[in-house]
Amino acid sequence: MDSIAAAAVQMLGSSQNQQIGLAVAVQQLSADKAVAGLVADSAAQAPSAGPPAPPGQGLSVDLRV
Repeated sequence: MDSIAAAAVQMLGSSQNQQIGLAVAVQQLSADKAVAGLVADSAAQAPSAGPPAPPGQGLSVDLRV
């Protein structure tokens, strides 16, 4: 009887460890996705994040030589 109880406890422990491992893996994937999203967002906003052009730049073209 003791060996059956020991086997049951071991099986429950293994099952719990597997569930914890799966939860950790899912959490890690979620964190990786979140970081990838932040990197993509910052990369998309990078060109517009620069300082504004100086006053008058790009408003007229000087064609005199």
